Amino acid sequence: MVRKSTFTDMDGGTMRKGPITAGTALLFAGLALAGCATSAGSSATSSALVGTWQSSEQAKPYLTFEEDGSFRGNDGCNGLSGTYDIEGDTVTLTAVASTLKGCIGVDTWLSKAVTVKIGTASLEVFDRSGDAIGSLAKDA
Repeated sequence: MVRKSTFTDMDGGTMRKGPITAGTALLFAGLALAGCATSAGSSATSSALVGTWQSSEQAKPYLTFEEDGSFRGNDGCNGLSGTYDIEGDTVTLTAVASTLKGCIGVDTWLSKAVTVKIGTASLEVFDRSGDAIGSLAKDA
């Protein structure tokens, strides 16, 4: 099906555009639907991740993952927030923002998190070098 389109510009003049084909319409519909996709990964992994993960340390560092691909948390001193991408059982923290308060006597290890891996009962946290720096347990 070919449909001719006519548009009126802001000055009241008529502008003619070329034909809109069914293929063009399908292309635009596909692009619009692709924009609705999430980078949060597979639904099974994402549903296992969503929620709050916390340490039993006195400062109570935690991360909370949302279904929309965002996260927030606190390392016991500084607030953290950003987005995440899931590939398999590895979660990469992206676009991370953090406050930079100095807190005497608080181990701010969680602020160094770059990736986390979803375990059966815990979330293992890794730094930029890939070294394990801590773990968090899922809140009930």
